[in-house]
Amino acid sequence: MTGDTWTRTDHLLALAVDRLGVLIWQQTKDGRKGRNRPKPISPLAKNNAAKYGKTSRSPEEVKAYLARFGPPPS
Repeated sequence: MTGDTWTRTDHLLALAVDRLGVLIWQQTKDGRKGRNRPKPISPLAKNNAAKYGKTSRSPEEVKAYLARFGPPPS
């Protein structure tokens, strides 16, 4: 089966298997440390999002910076 010829049922079953694999992986030592994540078999589960840049700032610093540009807190 290729990604082009998958039926809706094929995709749903593959996504279910992928989720179960992640669930099991999370209970292992590797999963708790966030390494060796299982590769998804469904083409719909693959993360093709582009990532731009990186920072050495802490998450709190980034949130504070971005809050300056958002709506005022209510």
